[in-house]
Amino acid sequence: MTNFAQKIQKMEPLIKIRTLQLDQQLFILQQIQTRKQAAKTELLRCQHMYIQGIDRLNQERQSPERRMLEALERSIDLAKSLWHKRLMDLRNVEDEERIQEAAVRLAYKNLKMLEKLDERYTVDLNEHMKKVEQKQLDEFAVQSARRKI
Repeated sequence: MTNFAQKIQKMEPLIKIRTLQLDQQLFILQQIQTRKQAAKTELLRCQHMYIQGIDRLNQERQSPERRMLEALERSIDLAKSLWHKRLMDLRNVEDEERIQEAAVRLAYKNLKMLEKLDERYTVDLNEHMKKVEQKQLDEFAVQSARRKI
């Protein structure tokens, strides 16, 4: 087995490992994106709850009785704090997503680097095989010419 063939043979398991690493990083990114979508949905729900509470509070302030004013103010404070917490959760998930996207890019880069190296080894092997074959053909031609003499 030639040196080039040995190098190619060593590259195959490395490429498989890098492919698996890329797949794993993409799977993790997909999970983070699912969490991000859930966080966005929850943020919008809390925002809607806060806005509805503000509307109810404004209606209560305009009414002459104002019985529920204090309770509505507390519920709005709760809705606002939930909204803020959901916003912070979303930002954290977005930060995780950026970090994971960088990990995916790195895994992809590593895989492509090995694939290019494997391709170069394959080209080198093909060139080597062509040279060996041409050398054999030349020797055969010389031996064939000697036999005719």
